[in-house]
Amino acid sequence: PALTISVIPAITAMLVKGEEHKAMRTASSSMRITVLFAMPCGAGLMALSYPILNLLYPSQPSMVEKGAPLLAVLGAASLFVCLVLMTNALLQSYGRFSVPIKTMLIGGICKIAVNWFLVGNPSINIMGAPVGTLVCYAIIAILNIMALVKCIPERINLVRIFVKPLIASAIMGVFAYAANGLLLRFIGSARLAAVIAILLGCILYCVLVILLRIIDREDLEVIPKGEKIA
Repeated sequence: PALTISVIPAITAMLVKGEEHKAMRTASSSMRITVLFAMPCGAGLMALSYPILNLLYPSQPSMVEKGAPLLAVLGAASLFVCLVLMTNALLQSYGRFSVPIKTMLIGGICKIAVNWFLVGNPSINIMGAPVGTLVCYAIIAILNIMALVKCIPERINLVRIFVKPLIASAIMGVFAYAANGLLLRFIGSARLAAVIAILLGCILYCVLVILLRIIDREDLEVIPKGEKIA
């Protein structure tokens, strides 16, 4: 939230000064930072949905069993939720105030439609609710990105923004899932195994961010106290 709030006045000031290239670079860095944090969170929730719920509700195994698939889908949706927040802020920075309203309206209609057909289906039932959320925010995020590409004079490198974090997040998710399964064989506590698997996944992702050069110093300067982190 702090990043999305700070982006609007920063980019607006750059555009007023005629610094369009700098504004585009800031917009690109903001999206990259958003994906950098949101994508591994989504991958982690997808890979460890059952261990995470079991960690939080160990005394309710039936609820954990039913809720794990729902959390996994919502994990995928979390990436698009974060992208919607950031792209809404970027569109406002470029003066496209009406675009987020229109895309949210389209996404909302799609969510109602998906929920109507899926939740009402006895074979799908409640599973349709998180699917509706995923479809809703995915559509909004895609439409917002398409609008951003049109309104920004210079081209945004979407491949750099999404591909490397996707690779790192996928590796981290598979590793965390495998680590949790392996730890369960040697540790009697499922909760402890989940905690260690999460910590190991975080460490691996940080290493991959550095090895794959996902962000640079200029990207870090966008976030609060980014210069110190860099």
